Amino acid sequence: MLTNKHLLFKSKEQFTKMVALPSTTLSAEEADRFIDYIVDVSRLKDAARIVRMAKPTKNIRALGLGSTAFLHPGSTFSASDYKKTLADNKIELTSKKVRGAVVIYDDDLEDNIEGDAFADHVMRMVTKQIANELEEAFWIGDTHSLSSFASTDIRSLFDGWRYRITHSASGETYENDVSGSAVLLDATSDFDIAGAIAAQNSSIPYNWEFKYSDALRNLDAKYKQVGMANLRFLQSDQVSQDYVDALAARSTVLGDNAIIGGGALQFGRVPITDVPLMSTTLDGSGIHGGASYTDSLLTPKGNLIVGIQRDIKIEGSREAADEATYFFYSLRADVAIENINACVLIQKLTMG
Repeated sequence: MLTNKHLLFKSKEQFTKMVALPSTTLSAEEADRFIDYIVDVSRLKDAARIVRMAKPTKNIRALGLGSTAFLHPGSTFSASDYKKTLADNKIELTSKKVRGAVVIYDDDLEDNIEGDAFADHVMRMVTKQIANELEEAFWIGDTHSLSSFASTDIRSLFDGWRYRITHSASGETYENDVSGSAVLLDATSDFDIAGAIAAQNSSIPYNWEFKYSDALRNLDAKYKQVGMANLRFLQSDQVSQDYVDALAARSTVLGDNAIIGGGALQFGRVPITDVPLMSTTLDGSGIHGGASYTDSLLTPKGNLIVGIQRDIKIEGSREAADEATYFFYSLRADVAIENINACVLIQKLTMG
C-alpha cells in the first residue's frame, strides 16, 4: 500500500527554518493556528501494489500456455498438438521524474502563528497535495494528447491506468498476450437501462438494474476464485452516492442500512471504494474535461501497480538576497497494470 510516509523523508530537521507561506503575516491575536483546506483524497494508492525500481526501467514478465487446448484424445494426438511456444507478456515500468518547489521566507518563520508546529503543518499540507496530484495523473494521464494535457502538466507524462485499460484490445498498445484484454462496458448501450450505476425502469417501478452485476458477470470466473472480498469496485464518490440513493429508494433493510452507514459499502460480497479523484468530466471518447461521464472499475486489489524508483527527495537552497529558502521536491515513478484481463470498466456512467 502506498502511504504518505513513502512520499516524504521522515526527518523533521530537514524542515527546520525551511518552510513558510509566501509573504503572509498574521498577528498573534488573530488565531493560534491557521486552517488549511488541503484534504488527502487519494484512494487508488490503497488498492495499488508498490514495486520498487533499482533502475529507470524494470520489466515484469508473465508466461502462459496460450489459448489452445493442451490435452487431446490419445487416438488423434500428434506432433502438431505439441506446445512448442509459450505466450509471453512484458509489463515495462519506466520511471518519470516529477518536481515541485516552495519558496520559504524568513519573515513568515519569524511571524508565523504556530511556532514550532508550523513546519509540521506545512509538511502535512505538501504531502497531501503531492498524493492528490500523483493519483490523478496515475489514473487519467496519457502521453498521446487524448485529453490535450500541456507538456507542463504531469498528466502528460504517464499513460495512466484508465488509458491502459481502454487501449488493451487486440493489437493495441496494452494488450496482454498471455491473459487477454480488459472488458469495457458502455453504460449508454450495453445495459437494459442506460445511465446511472443503479437505474429504475420508468414503466416498471420495481425493475431496478444494478450495473455492478453485469460487471461481475463479465469478469472471468478464475479471478473470483481468490475471493470476492479481494475484488474492488473503484469509482467516484458521486457514483457511490447514486448507489446509496437507489438502495434507499427501494425501502428495504439494506436501503436503511445504506442511509445510516450500517457497515462498509459493497455490492454483494465485493467492497466499494470511493475515489474522489477519478474523473467525472469525461466525454464519450474518454476525454477528460469534455462532458460529465465517469467510470466504475472492477479489479482485484493489487492489480494496479505503482513503480517507485525514488521516494520524494527534498533539498533546500538558501537565497540570502530574497531572505528566503527555496525548497525543491522530486520523485521518480511510473504505473502499470499486472493483469489487464482482470479489469472490467463500466464507462459513460451518468450521475445524480
